[in-house]
Amino acid sequence: MSAHVALLDGDGRAVLPAGEEPGDESLPGARVGFGDDPAEVARAAAGLPAQVAPVPCDVRAEAAVAEAAGGLVDVHIDRLYYTAPLAGADPAPRGRRVPVRAALALPARPAAAELAEEEPERPGPSLRRFSSYGVVTDPAGRILLSRIAPGFPGAGTWHLPGGGVDHGETPQAALRREVHEETGQRCGVGDLIALTHHRRTREPGPESTETDIYAVWAFFHAHVADPGPLRVVEVDGSTEDCNWFGAADLAHIPLSTTARRAFTELSRIGAPTR
Repeated sequence: MSAHVALLDGDGRAVLPAGEEPGDESLPGARVGFGDDPAEVARAAAGLPAQVAPVPCDVRAEAAVAEAAGGLVDVHIDRLYYTAPLAGADPAPRGRRVPVRAALALPARPAAAELAEEEPERPGPSLRRFSSYGVVTDPAGRILLSRIAPGFPGAGTWHLPGGGVDHGETPQAALRREVHEETGQRCGVGDLIALTHHRRTREPGPESTETDIYAVWAFFHAHVADPGPLRVVEVDGSTEDCNWFGAADLAHIPLSTTARRAFTELSRIGAPTR
């Protein structure tokens, strides 16, 4: 996983580093290590002062084959993109000014070869996860939630549809898959709402009851244009039920940590749920 920043001028265009041929430039970026705040990694890579908070912009997946110590490996990289004002960056880039989307399409660095080597082994059991969740609405403005099954963390709480991004999968594709598995609905995925991170120690995991868990969550707007019958498609999974709720209902049902975080982010940025 890596985090990158597009530095914007007063007109909202990305300012690229100078000295490279057009198309060979890259945005400031760095590897996101276990437990890191991705926004802080991006801020530091761009030389931004501590008071500047990068704004989440996009998430992209990259697949490559790279050389590592054991030979060739298939590498899956989740690239987290932010924007921030050019003012305050040290050093400030002085290259071309391009639309943000054009900047995000440039070759990303660190490259796959630099990210192919695993991080140093941790002292105890650990689990790292990148997950994609949706604030999923329908034409009536209702919000789609799934209920966590017994035996899973957060059992009995209402959760955002979504889950872990598989190797070779984009966050958007993962969200579409998870929404269908958990609710039987087909959705379109819209804009990114927020990127957050979460760390818990001494938690149950696949190898130990005391696992160091680090997760990065991407929250997207998503929409079901033509709602169908609700049904949990997955078998023996983490979802036991699903339902549509009005925005006013959310204060009266138990919400998962992930759902509460997403709705807090929506309130913070003043974005509607639909």
